[in-house]
Amino acid sequence: MVNVKKKGNRVEYKIVKLFEKEGYRARRQPMSGAIIGLPHDVVVKIKGLGELNIEVKARKGGTGFKTINKWIGSAHLLALVEDFEEPKFVMTWTTLKRILEPYLEDSVDTASNVKR
Repeated sequence: MVNVKKKGNRVEYKIVKLFEKEGYRARRQPMSGAIIGLPHDVVVKIKGLGELNIEVKARKGGTGFKTINKWIGSAHLLALVEDFEEPKFVMTWTTLKRILEPYLEDSVDTASNVKR
């Protein structure tokens, strides 16, 4: 049986590595959800946007995600709208990278020429 905590950590680190590979500063929040001030799993710092808080969910075999995948199809974004609530959006990693790309170009530290 898979240890749920280990699986969560593994998947959270995978998300951190995706952002780091693109040149963003990202970190996994230790004890996320267990401490009031750290409610989310991953934080990405994006110059011009600030901190992007990410909640990570993983399911074996995509259980629970099949309907979302069907709904999004080949669209760039899936809007989830609950009556009287703010819409929520789902997108692929490729789409998110395209949206964030201009911020990455602005995230080069001119003094050290290091991406942030």
